[in-house]
Amino acid sequence: MARPLRIQYPGAYYHVMNRGNRREDIFITDTDRSRFVDALADSCETFSVNLVAYVLMANHFHLLVQTAHANLSEFMRHLLVTYTVRFNRRHGRSGHVFQGRFKSLLVEADEYLLPLSRYIHLNPIRSRQFKNTDIQSKSDYLTKYPWSTFPGYCYLRKRDKSIDYGWLLNTYFGEDSAQGRRRYRAYVQQGTEGEIENPFKGVVHQSILGSQSFVKWVKKKLPRKDQREIPSLRKLQQDISAAHIIEEVARAGQVQTEDLLDRKTRLKDLRQMAIELSYRYSNEKQAAIGAVFGVDYSTVSQSRARLRAKLKSSRKLNKQFKQIKEQVINLSISKI
Repeated sequence: MARPLRIQYPGAYYHVMNRGNRREDIFITDTDRSRFVDALADSCETFSVNLVAYVLMANHFHLLVQTAHANLSEFMRHLLVTYTVRFNRRHGRSGHVFQGRFKSLLVEADEYLLPLSRYIHLNPIRSRQFKNTDIQSKSDYLTKYPWSTFPGYCYLRKRDKSIDYGWLLNTYFGEDSAQGRRRYRAYVQQGTEGEIENPFKGVVHQSILGSQSFVKWVKKKLPRKDQREIPSLRKLQQDISAAHIIEEVARAGQVQTEDLLDRKTRLKDLRQMAIELSYRYSNEKQAAIGAVFGVDYSTVSQSRARLRAKLKSSRKLNKQFKQIKEQVINLSISKI
């Protein structure tokens, strides 16, 4: 079997899925599930992986993760081997637990991670037993399902310290607050009311989920070899810095870089764009980006939330942002 394409670079987001060998159950008891969750938390800590969402079903699991160090393969190898050893020892078995190699999709952060998280969290009610179940019962089941990150997104008391709940809520709903949690819960529960758009319909080359500009950016990073050799592991390095992005935004806006770094600048929109694009396309965390702009990480998050609100209400600003984003992506490609 050909090895799947693994597109890896620092800060990348992935949807990861694997199922049991011969589609058999990989979780027989709740103890198995607890041990998988423990192995998952340990693997995330060991490989500095940010865990955004997961769900465990009887014979498969889904993860939504971000890798800080372009190490998805190493992270998953550690997780699957650790769990396999524990499962076989507990049940007196030997051999494979999982069905071959795990499947992964590289996901663009913009508008793709939110519907993907909903797809993951709706998995527990995608079975025949819920076919004729009323909406309220489905919603209640989801918020109580213990082997999913969804309850933690709804209620603080059900949170796990190994999960980054704040990123999704801050990015798409403004803040990790009671209001933000209610809005996300309502968003997921909309999916219990009928068919929702398939989040995987835009997958390209069975490995990338994102906009045309994102796919173009990724394809530029792939080695220029015969397409028959693509099913092999390739590592990519994203080496564009926040400083380069700020310079590009300043150039596009025909202003000085210093003007964007000034906290009292009148160029609030461009400054917020520079912060947002630095977060999306540099290899730096919010704290490091905040240091460049002279603010703390929470101010970076607030700035990004304000920009998202502006982009929704202003076509002109949205058009300008897309144009500048394209220039930043092209800058990233030129540095490969």
